[in-house]
Amino acid sequence: MIDTTRISVKAGDGGNGCVSFRREKFVPRGGPDGGDGGPGGNIFLYGDPSLNTLLHLKYHSTWRAQRGGHGGGQNRKGANGRPISIPVPLGTVVRSIGPGREETFLADITDTSPILVAQGGEGGQGNARFATATRQEPVLAERGAAGEKHFLSLELKLLADVGLVGKPNAGKSTLLSVCSAAKPKIAPYPFTTLDPVLGVVQTRDRSYVVMEVPGLIEGAHTGAGLGHEFLRHAERSRLLLHLVDGTSEDPLADVQQLNQELSAFDADLGSKPQVLVVTKMDIPEAKEGMSRVKGALEPLDCPVFFISAASGEGVDTLLSNTLGMLDAIPKDMDVSESAEIPLASPRSRRRWARDFRVYREGKTYVVEALRIERLLDMADLKDWRAMVQVWKELETLGAVKALEEQGVQPGDTVRIGDVELEWY
Repeated sequence: MIDTTRISVKAGDGGNGCVSFRREKFVPRGGPDGGDGGPGGNIFLYGDPSLNTLLHLKYHSTWRAQRGGHGGGQNRKGANGRPISIPVPLGTVVRSIGPGREETFLADITDTSPILVAQGGEGGQGNARFATATRQEPVLAERGAAGEKHFLSLELKLLADVGLVGKPNAGKSTLLSVCSAAKPKIAPYPFTTLDPVLGVVQTRDRSYVVMEVPGLIEGAHTGAGLGHEFLRHAERSRLLLHLVDGTSEDPLADVQQLNQELSAFDADLGSKPQVLVVTKMDIPEAKEGMSRVKGALEPLDCPVFFISAASGEGVDTLLSNTLGMLDAIPKDMDVSESAEIPLASPRSRRRWARDFRVYREGKTYVVEALRIERLLDMADLKDWRAMVQVWKELETLGAVKALEEQGVQPGDTVRIGDVELEWY
């Protein structure tokens, strides 16, 4: 079962703005008519109830959305880039991977609502946007903004109301096969089940989802016996049915050992409500030791049921009581991590268009201003009109005053993005 993977998502870049002028017969005052570029496509993740593994992303780990179309003459706006929606199983936890490989929780996908994980770049403005009463022939247009790129870690934690936990060969698979239509592999040896198995239990005209967590052994919280892969799925359950082998010589030690593993992996997991289910009551040895086992488990102060999944003894009573206990447990009791932190938080044009920073780097003055950088990327630096208009944009932004306060003199080098200019 593929329940963890990493993917790369790159939203589409915005289309470039257009530099164009209306030139038609009998239209002496045509003016600029360059249209804006279209926005790049976004990338979303959404829950798909038909999926139960991340296998489809294992070999398709890179996703790129379409860039926006470039603007055109006659004020034609570029086409919007097509977005991408990536399906993932319900219960997928999404984290972003930072430069230092640190992971930050982003979202817990528990329904089919799409979640934005990469914002498409904004389309660049065409020269029609730069026309003013004093600048009637603008030759500037913006380059489209780059779309966001992120590396994401996806971890599937299956969603279930009830988790079946217990040591290997405690009878979890047999119980699940009896109470639902699930068909887990059943055999008389440990670790028959190697992947979590989901089943739907119908009782009292109601239903709930039960998940078998494969057998856990001592040291599971450190990864022993595939412990990490198994325990993460139990975190989603609201109630744990802890199966105990009725033929065990020390059932109390078995339960305590497994509970220690649950708590060591996650404190919330260890504190989940539990029901103790003693199995294999069809075996004479287990039947005879019923009172002994009941007395041994009494200090745990948990409901105890004795069943035989093979014969059906006590199963209906267990399932009916389980439903009643689920009704008493709020569905939102398990919050997988911290509150959601939105990954894609696009800033408005009005805000980033005003942002700039001026500082000195050796003998070079550096201006960090995204708006000006995008204009220079599209400007014809050999056209004096373009340079005058760029200088005017710097002045309007406040960068000229900031440079003068830093001590810039004619002839000094000013770097804006990848472009170096001589100050005059």
